[in-house]
Amino acid sequence: MLTAGAYARPGVQSCLALDLGTSAVRLWTPQVGTVITEPTVLCRPSTDRHVAGRAALTAQARGVTVTWPVRNGVVRDFFACVHLLRLLTADIRLPSDTAYPVLVGVPATATLRQRNVLVAAVRRAVGGRVNAVEEPLAAALACRSDQGGDVVVVDIGSGRTEVARIGDRSIVAAERVEDAGSVDRIPAIADCVRRLDHPRGGQRRLLLTGGGATTPGTAARLAALTGRSVTVPAEPPLATLTGLRRLLTG
Repeated sequence: MLTAGAYARPGVQSCLALDLGTSAVRLWTPQVGTVITEPTVLCRPSTDRHVAGRAALTAQARGVTVTWPVRNGVVRDFFACVHLLRLLTADIRLPSDTAYPVLVGVPATATLRQRNVLVAAVRRAVGGRVNAVEEPLAAALACRSDQGGDVVVVDIGSGRTEVARIGDRSIVAAERVEDAGSVDRIPAIADCVRRLDHPRGGQRRLLLTGGGATTPGTAARLAALTGRSVTVPAEPPLATLTGLRRLLTG
């Protein structure tokens, strides 16, 4: 699966890559050509229509109650999630047929039910032929780690932190690091890396992605605690979406 262009379909020009996170939803289509990023929030400030993303945050500042349909990286409110995605894609000319490919990132530690609910919500909202790809796989592909070998991905999100060991272009093992609130999570992440990673004949690569990867000192501390060489992509929050794009376009 971890091969550029694996989901590209000959003759099909339309596609959609979607990273539906706890705090932000990111999407890309060739029709737009740039990444669209909006907060994963929905509200109804008046009696006639809902608003989503930044407009919902503006309404919240005026005292309107909002809902966040995604928690810990998985869908918690199915219908709110569908409504949110429909609003955020309303201005994009998505095909009316169901054949165009849609890829959505899913946590590596999500249950089968959580994965199915995510796929169903995306399919109802935007149509298309929807497939879910584990986010660490997409992130590794974004960093050109698609030539085989081993890599450990640490994905630090706003609602979910995962450590996944990738071997032979598939996830060998994955663990979720529980949210410690205000407590420092780096030692727990390092412990998880050591449990999953067993170098043979040299050090494995450690790839750091997600919004938390941008926190100053995170990469250096993980390198010191694990003894691994840490790589951070140029834009860690976009790693999953970039990998999904590569799967769709080659």
